[in-house]
Amino acid sequence: MRVLPPRSSENWPRANRGRAGVTLIELLVVVAILGVLMGLLLPAVQAVREIANRTRCSNNMKQIGLALHSYATDRRGRMPLTSHTTLTREETWIYTLAPYLEDLDPIRICPGDPRGPDRLKVKGTSYALNEYVAVPGEGAALNLFKMKATSRTVVVFTVSDETGVASTQDHTHSRNWFRTSTNAFSRICSDIQPNRFGSSPNLPRNNRGAGVANYLYADGHVEAIPGSQIRQWADMGSNFALPPPE
Repeated sequence: MRVLPPRSSENWPRANRGRAGVTLIELLVVVAILGVLMGLLLPAVQAVREIANRTRCSNNMKQIGLALHSYATDRRGRMPLTSHTTLTREETWIYTLAPYLEDLDPIRICPGDPRGPDRLKVKGTSYALNEYVAVPGEGAALNLFKMKATSRTVVVFTVSDETGVASTQDHTHSRNWFRTSTNAFSRICSDIQPNRFGSSPNLPRNNRGAGVANYLYADGHVEAIPGSQIRQWADMGSNFALPPPE
C-alpha cells in the first residue's frame, strides 16, 4: 500500500483552517463606533420624548379647559374655587372639576413635572389657576361669561418645581409678581415654570428664559410660550396674568 505524505496546512479546505480571533484594536474601534452612534441617538430620543410630553401636557390643559367651561356654564359663568377662597378642600377645583372629566387625577399632573408623582399621592396638581380668575381682589375676573378678552386671558399655568406638592398649591399669586419694579421674573419663577420643556428645569431663576411652557386661555386654546418671552414681559413690567380690560 502506498502511503501519501500529510498535506500542508496551506492546502487544507478553508472550513478546516483555524479562525483568527478579534484583536484589541478591532474591539476598540467597534466600541468607539457604538459610542458615536449612541451619542447621536440619545439626543434624538430625548427630543422625541420631550415633544410627546409637551403634547400630552397641552392635551391635559385642553381637557381642564373643557371642564372649566362646563363648570362655569352650570354656575352662570362663575369660576371654581381654590384653596385661597375656601377652607374645605373638597370645594376646590381639583375636586369640583372631577365630575366633568372621566379621570381628573392623571390629567392634573404634567408628564414633564419631576414632582408629579409626589403631587399625585397627596391630591396635588402640576397646574394652577390664575389668581386673577379665581381669587377676589384687584383686577379679578371671576366670571367666565363676563371676561372681556377670553383669547388673551390666561386661566391655567404650569406650577414651579419650587412649590410644595400639597393640594393647597392650586393657584398662582399673580398679584405679587409685579409688586415692585425689580425681580419680577424671579417671583414669577417661584410660582410657575416658564421653562418646563426644552431646557433644564433646575436652572437658577434668572436663567429660566430658555425652553417653553404651556398656558391655557379662557377661550380654551393652549399656547406654548417661550420662557424668553415671559422674561421680556417681566423686564417690561407687563403683567401677562392680568386679564385685559377689553
